[in-house]
Amino acid sequence: MSLIAIPIGCVTGYVSAFFGIGGSSIDTPLIRVLAGLPPLEALATPLPLTRLTANIALFAFRKHHLVDFRLALLSLATGLPGMVVGSLLTKYVSGKFLMLLTAVVLFLVGVDFIVKDLTERSFAGRKVEPRPPVWQVLTVSAFISILSGLLANGGGIFFVPAFVVIYGLPVKKAIATSLLVVAVMALPGTIIQFALGHVNGPVMISMGIGIIPMAYLGARLGNLLMNEDQNRKWIPLALIATISLGILTVF
Repeated sequence: MSLIAIPIGCVTGYVSAFFGIGGSSIDTPLIRVLAGLPPLEALATPLPLTRLTANIALFAFRKHHLVDFRLALLSLATGLPGMVVGSLLTKYVSGKFLMLLTAVVLFLVGVDFIVKDLTERSFAGRKVEPRPPVWQVLTVSAFISILSGLLANGGGIFFVPAFVVIYGLPVKKAIATSLLVVAVMALPGTIIQFALGHVNGPVMISMGIGIIPMAYLGARLGNLLMNEDQNRKWIPLALIATISLGILTVF
């Protein structure tokens, strides 16, 4: 058991459920820096816990009926095979490169989210939510899932901004829908990362001890306390703060 991994699990379980991003992207830099795991283990070890976090958060959201099931099912149609392809590609790419790619990609997501918020503030206040065309959802999901599989990530860090910016969902609905997608999509990636030997069992178990109570608390408080403007403000800032730490883990 890793004692340092328990508080890491507490922090990341709360934050990831609060923002609906699964947790892998937050856990990776922290366990790389604080627990000293090799790059591939730092990337893959949090992935099994992503499903745990997402399911706990979904349980907290269950009474609010926020999930867009059409969007979730379409996303999973290409998301599941994309996750398999991306996960299998990890054995051909160096761990340090993947850590750097994680940091760069998340930084760009955070910046894009802020730019969209500044230039298109009306997207969060639409009275009628658009029904995006099937081809668009399938294409976006395929790209996100391959990238997520390559980075041993559940995908929530990418799906939440995509659901808000591209499809115009309210942030809370985007978070709930993303949690469902991540809970399912992380399964094949988890199986492949275990098979490749990239998951550190003791660290994973220790993090799980912290995640279980704090993920539920984060999801409940996020739904009760955060309004749309606050969510749109803090999600990109949380992404960029995570990236800054992520870049340090490469060196």
